Amino acid sequence: MLPATLLIIAQAALLPLGAESSQEQHRPLAHPPHQGHATPLPTPRVKITIVNATCVPAISLSTHGINLPAAYPRFPQGEWTANEPLRTTEIHYLARTMEGTPIAEKSIRFRPISSQVLLLTGDLSRSGPADKLPQVADNQLQVSVKWPPNFQFHLYPVEFVCKDPCHYRVVNAMPSKTLVLKTLPEKNRPSRQLCLLAPGNSLLLTGQPPCVEWIAEIDGKAHPLSIMQEGAAANCLIPFFLRDGKPTFVRVFETP
Repeated sequence: MLPATLLIIAQAALLPLGAESSQEQHRPLAHPPHQGHATPLPTPRVKITIVNATCVPAISLSTHGINLPAAYPRFPQGEWTANEPLRTTEIHYLARTMEGTPIAEKSIRFRPISSQVLLLTGDLSRSGPADKLPQVADNQLQVSVKWPPNFQFHLYPVEFVCKDPCHYRVVNAMPSKTLVLKTLPEKNRPSRQLCLLAPGNSLLLTGQPPCVEWIAEIDGKAHPLSIMQEGAAANCLIPFFLRDGKPTFVRVFETP
């Protein structure tokens, strides 16, 4: 009877052990699961922060369908959302002008357990391709071609816990302008360049302290950029865009 007992114990050890963490559920299995014991899918919990870094005063944004009322009938530039997590993994976004004219739309499928930042950029111009911001040399493009309104959807992951202190992502959402990010001179150390970003480009700076002082140079003019955190340190998204044709930026801190 002893071999039969060992066989029963060995078979029982192969049964699923119940719910695991989301990280464990996405690991590939070494062997296919037994029939009748499929691993349950994780309950969707998708947290999305939408940031309007467009170069127009405001847009209207729908998040559930073309014919449904807009979730954000007036979404001003420089603002962002802070909604509760959703129980769906696919969302259809439709951006309109404040007069109701469609601008752009996109369906995005998210991971069931995730937090994301959706950054909206564009100036609604029609002088070039709609999927990228006008570049510095785009002024010479032929305007005889009627392009769709210039508008982009950028998706960035959110990391609430980092091995190093803080992550800061700087985004150039300014059409036809180059962004140069520099440090302040310290004692005998001269200022040093951190990045040079063309329109639509971004840079993720890792291992940063909770408080920093930088200089952003745009069109030869210096714009002070400071990040001063209160309480628990958090990662930060810093998009630069145009308000009334002038460079500006916002700081969007990641919150659980």
